[in-house]
Amino acid sequence: MEPRQLTYFVAVAEECGFGRAAERLHIVQSAVSQQVSRLERELGALLFDRSTRQVRLTEAGERLLPEARNVLAAADAARRAVAGRIEPDTLRLGTSRAPGQRLYPLLDQLAAIAPDLRVRLTKAPVSERLAAVRSGALDAAWSASSTRPPAWRCSPSGQTT
Repeated sequence: MEPRQLTYFVAVAEECGFGRAAERLHIVQSAVSQQVSRLERELGALLFDRSTRQVRLTEAGERLLPEARNVLAAADAARRAVAGRIEPDTLRLGTSRAPGQRLYPLLDQLAAIAPDLRVRLTKAPVSERLAAVRSGALDAAWSASSTRPPAWRCSPSGQTT
C-alpha cells in the first residue's frame, strides 16, 4: 500500500467521485481509478460502490477512511519533522487578504481560552485555503461568507452531506 494510493482513495471519498477527485489532485481520472483499483486488489476488498450516477464508500471503505487519514497525517508529520518544521501548539489558519472584523474577536477569545496557542495566519484566496486544508498544509481556513464548505461524504442517494 502506497501513500499515493491512500491520497487518491481519500480524495475520491471526500469528493464523492473519481472525476472531482482527479480535478482536486490535478491529475487525470484514469490515474485515480487505476491507483484505487490497485489498492482494492491489494486489500482484497472493494472500497467504493460505483455506478454511472454515484460513488459511495462500501463498509470496507468506511473502515479504511479514518485509518487512511491517520496514515497521511503521520506521513506529513514525519516530513515536517525531518524538515525541522514541527510547530507544537500552533494553529495554522488560512484567511483572506482582508479577513474582516469578525475574525479578530474570535482570535481574542481563542487566546483567552488557550493562551499558549500560537496562531499563524496565511493569507490566500478561498480555493487555495481549502486546498491547503485538504493537503494538511493548514489546520483550518476562515471564511466570512455564508457559503457552505465542500462536503466530504455522499449519502445513499448520491447527494453530498
